[in-house]
This record gives sequence, C-alpha cells and structure tokens, in this order.
Amino acid sequence: MLAEYGYMGKLLFVDLTNRKTHEEDLTEELARGYVGGYGIGARIIYERTKPGIDPLGPENMLGIGTGPFTACGPVSTSRFITMGKSPLTGYWGDANSGGNFAPSLKAAGYDIVFFQGKADHPVYLLVTDDRVEIKDAPHLWGKNSVETEELIRAEVGSRNLKVACIGTAGERLARIAAIMNDTGRAAARSGLGAVMGSKNLKALACGGSKKPRVFDRQMVQTLNKQVLKQIADAGPGIQLLKSMGTAGAMVPHLAMHATPIKNFGGNNVDDFPEERWGRVGFEALEKYVVKKYACTGCPIACGGILTVGEGRYAAKNVHKPEYETLGAFGPNCLIDDMDALIYANELCNLAGFDTISAGCAVSLAIECYENGLLTRSETDGLELTWGNTDAMIELLKKMCVREGIGDLFADGPREAARRIGRGAERLSMDVGGEGIPMHDPREADGWGAAYVADPTPARHTRSGTQFAEAGHANPAFMDMLGIPRTLEKYSSKGKGTPHARIRAWMHLVNNTGLCIFCHDSLDYHPLRELLGAVTGWEATVEELIRTGMRISTLLHAFNLREGFKPEHFTMPARAAGDPPFKVGPFKDRTIDFEELKWEYYRAMGFDCKTGAIEQGHIEDLGLQTLLR
Repeated sequence: MLAEYGYMGKLLFVDLTNRKTHEEDLTEELARGYVGGYGIGARIIYERTKPGIDPLGPENMLGIGTGPFTACGPVSTSRFITMGKSPLTGYWGDANSGGNFAPSLKAAGYDIVFFQGKADHPVYLLVTDDRVEIKDAPHLWGKNSVETEELIRAEVGSRNLKVACIGTAGERLARIAAIMNDTGRAAARSGLGAVMGSKNLKALACGGSKKPRVFDRQMVQTLNKQVLKQIADAGPGIQLLKSMGTAGAMVPHLAMHATPIKNFGGNNVDDFPEERWGRVGFEALEKYVVKKYACTGCPIACGGILTVGEGRYAAKNVHKPEYETLGAFGPNCLIDDMDALIYANELCNLAGFDTISAGCAVSLAIECYENGLLTRSETDGLELTWGNTDAMIELLKKMCVREGIGDLFADGPREAARRIGRGAERLSMDVGGEGIPMHDPREADGWGAAYVADPTPARHTRSGTQFAEAGHANPAFMDMLGIPRTLEKYSSKGKGTPHARIRAWMHLVNNTGLCIFCHDSLDYHPLRELLGAVTGWEATVEELIRTGMRISTLLHAFNLREGFKPEHFTMPARAAGDPPFKVGPFKDRTIDFEELKWEYYRAMGFDCKTGAIEQGHIEDLGLQTLLR
C-alpha cells in the first residue's frame, strides 16, 4: 500500500551514466518502518549497493530527501537529509540542512531522490511537478554555490526554484565537501559534496505546486499552537536562539570550557582568557547584522544576514556564522578577529566546505607548523602560527581550490596527518576521519560517547546523555523516555540504555524533518501526536523508540558490511584528557570513552570486540530478512 499521508509516495531514481530516470512507490510499510530521510535511505542503499564500493565511484548511491513532517504544517520542520557511503570515513554518511529546499522537493512530487552512476560531463537535475530533466551543466562547473543557484534560476526562468548544489570543494572531490542550499545553508558532514562531484552532478533544482496529504490537519494546527505557546513562554535557551542564533552560545560555552581551544590542546585560562571571549561571540557580530531570517515554517528565526562594509575582510549580504564555525576558526585556532571569522565562513559557504572539519584541518596545519612538521617552503610561504589571521584565511582559500598546501588539507585533518606523518597523526582531532565538533567531550562525557559510538562519528547532533550530565535535560522528555532526569558526569555506569533510547528518539527527530533546535529547546511532547496527526499512525512511545533503534542498528550494520571494527572510532588521546590539563575546569581530568562506548554497545546488542549484532536483537527489530 502506498504511503498515503505525510508523504508524496514517490521515490525518484536517477541513473546518471545512462541519463535515465524512473519512479518507485514509497510504501506504507517502508515509511512506517524507517520514517524518512536517512532511515528510508539506509534501507534502500543497503539493499541496492554492494559491499566494498568506492565512495567516489559510480556505484555509490547518493540520496537527497525529506521526512513526513516536511510541507505538512508542523512547526520548524524544514530540514532535508543527504545520505550515502562517506568518502571521509569509508562508512555510512549522512548530513542535514535547513533553509527552504526541503518543501520544494516535496512540492516537485518526490520524497527522496537517489543518484547512481556518473555523468560523462557536468549536469544538474531539474524536477518540477513530476517533470524530470537531466540538464547539461559545463557552464556551471567552477562556479561557487551562490553563483550556481542564481544561474540555474535564471536559466530555468523561475525565482521560486530551490537548489542544492556543490561548489569548488565538491567538484575537486574534497572529502570534507558539503552540499549547499539557500546561499549559505549546508548539509555539511560526511563529505557527501564530494560524492556529488564524483558523479559530475552539480545540483538538484526543484520546485512545484504539489502538496502531501495530511491525515488530520486540524489536529496539526492545534498541536502547533501548543508549540508556539512554548516558544513564546520558553526560557533562556530558546530566547537566545531567537535573539542571537547559535552565535549567542559562544561566551557561555567558553565560560564552561565547552569550546575547544588551540586544537583541543589549550585552555580558557592561559590560552584564550576571558577578555577575548566577547570578540568571538554575538556581541562582536551584532553590529554587522542586516536582517534576521527563518527557515520555512520556523518561528525561531535563528539565521541572519551580515555585511562587513570595509577592510580586507569586507563581505556583503553573507550568512551569520554558526557557533560551530566561530569555534572552529576562532578559539580552536586562537583567532579573535570577527571580520576574519565571518570571511572564513563565507569562503566555506561559497566553496562548499564543512566548517567543523575545515577548522580542524586548519588548526592541525598550525600545530604541525609550530612543531616543525611543516616548513615554510611546504606551506607556500604561509607562516601558520597560532592567531595568524591572514595565514588562516590564505590557507582556507587554497583549500577551496586544492592549490598547493591547500590540497594537503582539503580532505580533512586525518588524511592530512597521514600524508604528513612523523607523529602528525596524534595531533589530528578526528574520530574516524570526521573532525570533532566544537563541543569538548571533556565538558560532558555524553558528547564523547556520541562521537565514538555512532555510525556517523564525531556528530554532535546525534545527541546522547550530555544534557542530563550537565543538568540541562528537559525533565518531561526524560520522563517520557523512562530515563533518570540527571546522570552523573564522568561515570559510565548505567549510561548505555539512556544513551541508546535518547539516540533512538533523535533518529525520529532527524528523519521527520524536525529541527533539533526546536526539539531540544522545548518540551516537544507533541512529536508523537504530530506524527499521528500527519500520517494517521497510532504508535506508542516504545514503538517509536523501537523504530529509532531499528534505524540505529541498520546504520551500524551498513558499517559492519564495509569492514568496520569498534576500534576504528576512538577518541584522540588529547580530547580525552590524556595528558590532562594543569589549570582550568578540566584540571587533572581524563575520561575513558571506550567504556562509555561499550555501555552503549551492550544496550544495543552489539558485541564489544567485533561490533557484531546479536541475532535476537535483529529479530526483535524485524531486520532478520535484511540482515541475513
């Protein structure tokens, strides 16, 4: 039976090699079993790709899709998801982005588009009201992400067309390349922009007039009123997002030493003291804000457009940097020049880079230079010292086009460290190849447990026990999941099941299309009720957690099929506090993230030595036919 409510009920498959397309029905069984986005995508990709394929080869399948909440009315549900085998980690990869693209994909008539093969020259896919065209795009190759959007809209003759595309980073197969949309939104992690580039696929452009059916639209509106009232009455977390966006988190995070400093080797006392904090936070950004903006259907409006009117880092009508970007290029590189941080963000947006991994690559380059592992002749004459703003910007420019020293760091910190050798590997702050986010795992060990246990490593948006450890968990949310409201920091005891249940729920959040900012900042109890109102499904909390665990297990199974072992995702010693700091809030603190990983593995029915999945767990989740 076709998925009737909440979905368009169609999956589009594109064979770029033969320039052919076909549609398949999205069944109710598939939708209910895997929800949407990378849940459905993982099921399709697992079945239709062979083990051991080259992530940058034509056999890899790239998905770009939506969830059941998209274009169906629930508040803050404009996320779209990209998915496929990651060229960065060699295992499962996915990333999502906000903006306005997701509703347009559904309006064009499809829930998810899958690409296989490789075009013999650059192309883009145009989808409008079920009309599918593979368009030639040699004239777009070499254009940045903003130029690409503008040129496609002009060529098609529609200002309402929405575009997901790559810039020069994806074209040049940089393994930290993002897929960009809305001139500055990024599906950044996993390096899936390079997969687009490997297929000679410059963009997916879509638009249309179609709308998904909603089971009970009146109930959606009623539940939305509850959410909107919460947003109006919410505490400091949601108010910070409304007034400042994520940049407002910088100073509070620095005060807690939750922001990594000096490639995770520095502290907030000696290396980046309090007098510098305000220079990298919203206080320094505010004067450049031209206007605020919101993603489709979101009342929070955490985005912003900036103009830096003069100076060597002048920039006009560019996107406000997120917290992660400010942290990665700011304290992580000991830079407190806000003009330069805005400029670095725009360079990444135009070229299509994941700013987290790009910042981790730059901080690695600086430390290698400082330690004599790179000479000035090897850096193209750049003096890569801590706090050298001009050198950071020049390196980033070179990375955008893989020129000179930029070629070495365009694939992220792990690959650069491998090529440099001579001990550089210990300076790379990555898990499984993915640069560690700007949430220091020493501040709350739940961050680190998520970084090393998830099939997509070093991912702060997968969530875990960190909010309960820090005393910031929503009590109603924890009660709903049957988890203690608070958990002891720096202890692995009893954390496996809470981590597994929270993560399972967050898979639902991500795959419905709901933004985690809205979910994490509110008592978002209506998620279950909204899912019922949109799709007509009647499901208990336990049934939905089981669905999330099914998705978790399938992603893990994909990795196992590709040769994954648990030791492939480990925390760098420095980020675990080995050696520990001698000053500051992390003084004398070392954390055993491996034991936290084992706690999660045991809760999920994964073998701690091999990662193998217990047969009983497979059968409980209804995966025995797929995971034979």
